[in-house]
Amino acid sequence: MHMSAMQTATSVADLADDGIFKYTSGRWLYNESLRLHERFIKFNVENLKRLAAAVSGRTEGDVVGFRKLAEGGFNRTFEITMHDGFQLVARLPYPSTVPKHYAVASEVATMDFVRSYGVPVPKIYDYSTTAQNSIGSEYIIMEKVLGRELGETWFRLSPEQRLKVTKQVVGIESKLFSITLPANGSIYYKKDLSSQVASLEIPGTSGGKDFCIGPNAQQVWWYKERGQLSLDRGPFRTSKEVLQAAGQREKTWMTQYAQTRYPDGGPLHMEMHNYQKISPAIHIKSLSDYVQIAEYLRPCQDRFNRPILRHLDLQPNNIFVSDSMDISGIIDWQHCAILPLFLNAGIPQEFQNYGDLVSEQGIDPRLPEDLELLNSSEQDDAYETHRRRQLHFFYMTCTADLNKDHFDALQLSHWALRQKLFQHAGTPWEGDSVTLKADLIQATRVWQQLASTNDHDIPECPIAYPEADAEAWKQLEFKQNDANDFMAKIRNFMKINLNGWVPSEFYDFAKDISQEYKAEALKEAETDMEKDAIENHWPFDDHDEDLES
Repeated sequence: MHMSAMQTATSVADLADDGIFKYTSGRWLYNESLRLHERFIKFNVENLKRLAAAVSGRTEGDVVGFRKLAEGGFNRTFEITMHDGFQLVARLPYPSTVPKHYAVASEVATMDFVRSYGVPVPKIYDYSTTAQNSIGSEYIIMEKVLGRELGETWFRLSPEQRLKVTKQVVGIESKLFSITLPANGSIYYKKDLSSQVASLEIPGTSGGKDFCIGPNAQQVWWYKERGQLSLDRGPFRTSKEVLQAAGQREKTWMTQYAQTRYPDGGPLHMEMHNYQKISPAIHIKSLSDYVQIAEYLRPCQDRFNRPILRHLDLQPNNIFVSDSMDISGIIDWQHCAILPLFLNAGIPQEFQNYGDLVSEQGIDPRLPEDLELLNSSEQDDAYETHRRRQLHFFYMTCTADLNKDHFDALQLSHWALRQKLFQHAGTPWEGDSVTLKADLIQATRVWQQLASTNDHDIPECPIAYPEADAEAWKQLEFKQNDANDFMAKIRNFMKINLNGWVPSEFYDFAKDISQEYKAEALKEAETDMEKDAIENHWPFDDHDEDLES
């Protein structure tokens, strides 16, 4: 079954030159060598092809094609074609992807589980949660979904097609929201968890399909040293446990590992703090305050505290459709988690249009009456605004009709603040001590409307901040939001994302613009501290990502 050492060496060398093992789908403006190292996978291609043939009832000689299909933030996928036209997809996580075992085990079980409820997902043929195999990597081998990525035509859909796709997406979500689950965490096959790992059986799943809920497989629970910490990662039976665990996790990590550092984001964020490093003690105190109020963030109504499984990234490239716009498959179920409904509620990013008054008021959008009088650029803007408003409107109206609990959760008093507190308490600290603190201050100001108890007797808020201090923190938040908005506009113009990724064809352009901006900033700097921050902490230059030196 194994090739000779000489054959293997030759095959590996040839494939490496072709980019099979390395990332080739874009560039990074900064820290590129680190990003490429994280995404380099060396594995036995011939054994992967043999295995794909075997698990689909074919022989090695039936394999006629092998190519890299896609690569994202956590995985690389390969298309394997058989002589009869049948195609499989092999998905291999990068060496940097965590959690190693749980990410693969949970994704496989989650896909099999939702398929049993009629959700269109690829069939799994084989998988390995360890790299100790003939391939030399963890892997999932699955069928290739028929159809095309919705992303290919997303911006060209007619209103009728938008409505049809949105209604199907909401219908699929409604199926997921209707499933009764005993706890919060992630889904696994019982056989993939050791006897020492806590789990709860999902009732009614037997006969070779022994699904259970085990530890939360979201990356944030395993990021950096968190994977080695002794933490309670679930399953959690109650919303109170879920809310408190996120804050406790980050507090535990910070107490042991966090060091004084500059805020992430470069000179603009450093200027807010007078170019001084930030002590982790500030954020640790905020986490302690969060844990004190966490239990009061859960709604009183039981239906909003139900454990709900949801796809993390329902964006067009993860949705496959037929020519008639029927959804044929949904991919990328990695890192999925079960959370209380009010924490899992929300409009998928590509369907929401928050910040727009028409969308937020639930108004059925219309194109401008004077559309024909507008110039070409103005018409393009009008059509894009209408497209975003229409998607938001369609999603909300379909959700009101097909998924009432979800719709009602979106109307909860201070629903967004509840989610922000949970999310920001659970976000790994990279020098930002402002965001969570500002959320907590806002919570104290709306406590009577925010806090919930089963007996409706609202207790006094267990945390408090002097008004002068609170106002100073809110001003810092305002400045930070301004800085974030400005940086977002710069990144958009440079065509880079939040992590510095840029399409290869725009790499030189982005590099040149970065250097032009840096030179201009240095020319305008008025103090030595400003110049030092720009010279040594320019956000688009290579840098120490921990910024702790």
